[in-house]
Amino acid sequence: MKWRVSSTLNEEADRRYARWLGSAGIDFAWTRPGEPPPPDFAALLLPGGGDVDPDLYGAARHPRTNMVNRARDESEIGLVRLALERGRPVFGICRGLQVIQVVLGGRLIQHLPEAGEVHAQVEGRDSGHPVDVEAGSRLAAVLGARAEVNSAHHQALDPAALGRGLKITARSPGGIVEAVEGVGVPVLAVQWHPERMPPGHPASRDLLRLFQALASEGNPA
Repeated sequence: MKWRVSSTLNEEADRRYARWLGSAGIDFAWTRPGEPPPPDFAALLLPGGGDVDPDLYGAARHPRTNMVNRARDESEIGLVRLALERGRPVFGICRGLQVIQVVLGGRLIQHLPEAGEVHAQVEGRDSGHPVDVEAGSRLAAVLGARAEVNSAHHQALDPAALGRGLKITARSPGGIVEAVEGVGVPVLAVQWHPERMPPGHPASRDLLRLFQALASEGNPA
């Protein structure tokens, strides 16, 4: 079966994800807001993009919350629920991690600079920083205890209001949540952008291999 990938609704960004997935020979199909629920699929990938509507997690809108697309929010929330109902693995990247958090009842930090750390782009380029990975996690098995990643986001998971069944498995030096894994739910998501990293970078190449392994576990032959 094919993977399902939610479109970013941006052609250039979608091409980057297509190249990244194609580098591992992953067969996938896009899904977009307004389309009917997809037939069975092997795994779901939620990519990056704009901010999630804070109304969906019961918060007032921060002045810096932007690029909200309620139709995309509702489409992706429905896809996550469908995947979890079917027992299919759900993978998230940047915004994708945040959508998963919201689906599972968690909340978001809407503007990271107010939390004491900036992860936004600088002069059009992603920021770079290390992440500390939780020992014993699936992520640590492929990345080790520390990895260098990129960043281009101003929102993040609120660790004080973590979604049901999620475990934090990586943090930035300032404590920002950089990855989560599911406990009892087939979820793995990261805050960085592997599709924008060099193809051989461990936080890109090895993360994709881990996604593939988890998809295979969720779809035994």
